[in-house]
Amino acid sequence: MKKSIFILVLILVGASFSNPCASQVDVVLGLLKTSIIGSESWQDPIGLQVGAIVPVANINDMLSFRAEANLSMQGAKWEEYSLSGRTNLLYINIPLVIRYQTESGFFGEAGLQPGLLISAKDKYEDITESYMDHMNALDISIPLGVGYEFKNNFGIGFRVIPGINDITKDEDDTDRNLVFALRGTYKLNLK
Repeated sequence: MKKSIFILVLILVGASFSNPCASQVDVVLGLLKTSIIGSESWQDPIGLQVGAIVPVANINDMLSFRAEANLSMQGAKWEEYSLSGRTNLLYINIPLVIRYQTESGFFGEAGLQPGLLISAKDKYEDITESYMDHMNALDISIPLGVGYEFKNNFGIGFRVIPGINDITKDEDDTDRNLVFALRGTYKLNLK
């Protein structure tokens, strides 16, 4: 976990210094409803997301390109035969989005989100096992979001993030992540 946080901080610092014009960083905290779609046995748990957003380029007054790095707790509960358990997945996601924002504060955004799986654990009957050998390391998703930015640096948003690639190495099934995220943001002005 410490290594994951360190990697996340390195990504954010690198993104900040790669854009000398960046004057703000948005801190993100989100509540997730995650699931794995494809197999009928996966069920939805609740997860958390924490990260930061750096505006990379303003295309015009209403359109901007934004890079984000977040640590996202995903996964699903499952039942198979007489067993039930939970697969916990921990990703470092790097959403790259184009945001359209009105002067009043409403916004819509869409982009591409590569995610790197850094931990996969399967828990059942008081047993916890690594599940990394059964999972693909890369997840590609499409973040689609709407929200509102208040004048006091706070914001709220909702994202739907469907995965587009198979996250498991199982050749019989195709399983994809599907995430619904309710996110709060706080804008830190750096200048």
